[in-house]
Amino acid sequence: MPSNIELSEISSSHLLERVPYALITPSGSGPFPLCIVLMGGGGSRQSLVDCQPLFDRWWSEGVLAPMVFATPSAGMSYYLDWDRFIVDDFIPHLRATCNIENTAAITGISMGGYGALKMAFAYPEQFAAVAVMNPMLEPGLSDTQIGARNKIHHATGGPPRLIGPARDPEVFAANNPVNRAIANASRIRESALPIYLEAGDNDFVNAHDGTEFLHRVLWDLDISHEYHLIRGADHGGPTFRPRMRATYAWLSAALAARTPGEPSAEDLALQAIRAQLEPLRDQAAVSDATARRRFGVLPGARV
Repeated sequence: MPSNIELSEISSSHLLERVPYALITPSGSGPFPLCIVLMGGGGSRQSLVDCQPLFDRWWSEGVLAPMVFATPSAGMSYYLDWDRFIVDDFIPHLRATCNIENTAAITGISMGGYGALKMAFAYPEQFAAVAVMNPMLEPGLSDTQIGARNKIHHATGGPPRLIGPARDPEVFAANNPVNRAIANASRIRESALPIYLEAGDNDFVNAHDGTEFLHRVLWDLDISHEYHLIRGADHGGPTFRPRMRATYAWLSAALAARTPGEPSAEDLALQAIRAQLEPLRDQAAVSDATARRRFGVLPGARV
């Protein structure tokens, strides 16, 4: 059976205007997990409606787990000042009015990827997973580190405090997903937040620079994540739908992993091998503290 679309609006003390939003609910009795989908610049709730045929197809193929999708119309806001709206107003409203579980994942595309990451890294305990496609990130911790190459997207507009020549450096730093990851690294690790990053290596606004930068910072922070740099892929184009399918397949698996079943024979075999190697790790840790990390501390590369 096809999914159901619902259009509505919500008011919030955190935003000046009412926010239109769309819901896509799969067939079935539920309750379902909730997935917040933050669209790119200029996107709206209609962007989610336009995705319905894709989600219906992926549900029929068994690629996508049943979940409720919700998208607020955000215009070119870059989700600036939207954190409390999403966490305090939007998600509780959906839990009160929809047949959903007490589980919320957040995903985003381009500007929406930026928004999803900054919210997930600020409130890692609130989200079951975060998955982003070509997030519009700039590779640096402060505005002084960002060159013209990584401000090309400013020409499309956005909040002047964040996007454009009148940018407030403090606003940029405070909302930068990388800075939030650094500030909340312990909480992110402790929450075991599943993180998925992907970008094309031929992105016409160079979103892959910022995505790669975030990947390297997460590595150095020893924060588990999955990262894909897609050869030849751009900010849209023919690779986009297959990449989107892969992103939501990953999300489905991440949500399913919250309630693991009985370990398979392969799982048990791998656990046995790791147990055999644990004394070697203990021995290495005597002289090298990084032996206890998930990721190694790598030397800087010189080109």
